[in-house]
Amino acid sequence: MILVVGRVRCPEDKRDALVALMEKMQEESRREEGCIRYGFSAAVEDPLSFVAVEEWADREALDSHFAEPHLREFATGLLELVSERPEVAIHEVAETSGYPGAAG
Repeated sequence: MILVVGRVRCPEDKRDALVALMEKMQEESRREEGCIRYGFSAAVEDPLSFVAVEEWADREALDSHFAEPHLREFATGLLELVSERPEVAIHEVAETSGYPGAAG
């Protein structure tokens, strides 16, 4: 599995536009083959900061995602709305387990 974690921050007057852009990206990405999960969340300590968490079945699915027109549109719009350079980290996950002691 591939895990992608992104972080962005925006000025207060651009928050609504950024949320709308992220909602569209989220909806379109979730329809892609190989997308396990895709979502944006506001940071608890700073409502102008957002975290994206994406889970992809494999690198091929992520590479296909990178080639999608809606990703290019999102990236262009994102750069117009954020106040700091976005951070993105891609992790290749070899194994996943549940939280120790959790029912399940």
